[in-house]
Amino acid sequence: MTRSLIFLLVASLALPVLAQTSNAPQGDAVARVNALKAAVAPGKQIFMARQLQLSNEEDAAFWPAYDAHQAELASLEERRERLLARFQERVAAGSADAGDVEDLAEEMLALEADEADQLESTFARLVRAGLAMEKAVRYIELEKDLRALRHFQRGDDAAYVFN
Repeated sequence: MTRSLIFLLVASLALPVLAQTSNAPQGDAVARVNALKAAVAPGKQIFMARQLQLSNEEDAAFWPAYDAHQAELASLEERRERLLARFQERVAAGSADAGDVEDLAEEMLALEADEADQLESTFARLVRAGLAMEKAVRYIELEKDLRALRHFQRGDDAAYVFN
């Protein structure tokens, strides 16, 4: 039940963004990415504090959950980097086969599921700790945006063709 609720909540947050980006010129998307980069430049904690505008009571509920979430994200990112490095080594050695590609896909999907589970757990922890629902949702939305930025900045994506 909780997972379904969170999925619906995150999906409802994504719909306006999808509507904006599907109708927006390419330059608007680039401007949004650049604005997000600039906003995060002073540091992620400063960015979150500015975005969430937490009261003293909310600070006490938010930052322990934030720190735990960041530690888990770092662990997931290390797993992702090891996985990709291992695969790239096999490709460079000429020993990668279809089974390796399938294994990579399965492990990457498992990482995605683990990250989604972590967001769900963090959201529940924030709500249980007494953070206002709107701010807990906003935090999840911000993490989603920053996740997209991380993946975009990784630079290992294929080139895109714009029509």
